[in-house]
Amino acid sequence: MNDVRSPAARTPALDGGCASGPREALPIVEPLPLETVACPLCGARAYSPLYRQRDLSLGVPGEFTLSRCDACGLLYQNPRVRGNALDRAYPANYAAHVREPELSRTLRDLGPPVRWLLARRLGYRHLDTRGIAARDKARALLASHRILKAFPRWRGNGRLVDVGCASGKFLRQMHAVGWDVAGIEIDADAAARARAVTPSIVVGDPATVTLPAASVDLVTAFHVLEHLPDPLGALRNMLGWLAPGGLIIVEVPNVAGVSSALFGRCWSGLDFPRHLVHFTPRTMTAMVEHAGGRVFRVVHRTKPRYVLRSAALWLAEHPGALSRPGRAVLASRVGRGLIKVALELTMPLARPLQRGESVRYFIGRA
Repeated sequence: MNDVRSPAARTPALDGGCASGPREALPIVEPLPLETVACPLCGARAYSPLYRQRDLSLGVPGEFTLSRCDACGLLYQNPRVRGNALDRAYPANYAAHVREPELSRTLRDLGPPVRWLLARRLGYRHLDTRGIAARDKARALLASHRILKAFPRWRGNGRLVDVGCASGKFLRQMHAVGWDVAGIEIDADAAARARAVTPSIVVGDPATVTLPAASVDLVTAFHVLEHLPDPLGALRNMLGWLAPGGLIIVEVPNVAGVSSALFGRCWSGLDFPRHLVHFTPRTMTAMVEHAGGRVFRVVHRTKPRYVLRSAALWLAEHPGALSRPGRAVLASRVGRGLIKVALELTMPLARPLQRGESVRYFIGRA
């Protein structure tokens, strides 16, 4: 997307934190400074603390509080990490920021079949499907669920902005099938990796980054809004970028899901102190409407790795909860494989119950 550029004055980092240069790979040894904030949804100041928890995933020092807004019921971190220290909540080994932006497994394994199915089912008419053999078409149909789940439908002129693009893996996938791509990323090191995919990368907070109005056909933000101090402002900004007929796709962890209820403060979706806001379908819908948008479709999603991650965190906090045979099962490759198969068979039940691990929202202008 050649016109999506921002000079430094238009791409502020979060309170000057992330855009100033590469973060040093030093251990974090002091608790991060906290501040009390207003509700990110309704602006109310009254809140009720629910409990405090450590960083179970990456070990950032300190304890962090899950609170509920007394006015609208939004769950959010309050007090939370002070704005000018938020970048310090992400150690140098934070996975999303350091992974290489390689092509997705779906495209690597099923290149021509993917192109044929996208052209046939999702409107990618520009893709060259000449000469694709019948056996490749059959492979595409057999893998259609995986392919169609991994790619959005083609829209407008194919101009895409990925908010929170990290190191650019999704951008590479979309560029490979014809999208004109750009990204926004708050972490300067991750943004530098994403520029291997496209030079159109803006470093800054999506609530304040300036892009041309009505210039984007698709905005994506996968597991990003929960990290932002101002998700309402980010949504409002994204809606302003949409061209006529444009769409925003947002995915966030679901604090009303089955795993949240099952694992409680060890649920991996909490991810203190990095996740600042914890959405339910009700509060996400309210936030979209406050921003001037409308949720057109909601899809509950489940993945075994989310449950396994939460289970690992819970077991680390409760080391005596399993017997020796139970620990042996978890330690064996066969045992883990059987558990994963069991989860793949049972977890889809959470979707019709509207209790998925995460929820994907399809959003347009109201």
